[in-house]
Amino acid sequence: MPNQSVAVKAVWDDEAKVWVAESNDVPGLVAEASHREELVRKLSGLIPELLELNESSLDRTKPIEMVLQFGGEERIVLSVAA
Repeated sequence: MPNQSVAVKAVWDDEAKVWVAESNDVPGLVAEASHREELVRKLSGLIPELLELNESSLDRTKPIEMVLQFGGEERIVLSVAA
């Protein structure tokens, strides 16, 4: 069975000097960080929390794949506890 996935798009805000991430797949998700690695850490914590709060239909006992786009594309698998 393939992993479940959520798409997250990150854009650079040149004025604020931060990466800003949003997702249509995770209601309420907005995160920012000055470095890509910091943004990934934030998203790894925020996404499971928001999915739980929003009572998402995703099965939280299975891995969730975060497809994070920084112009190109990076794939990150999140381990989500049941």
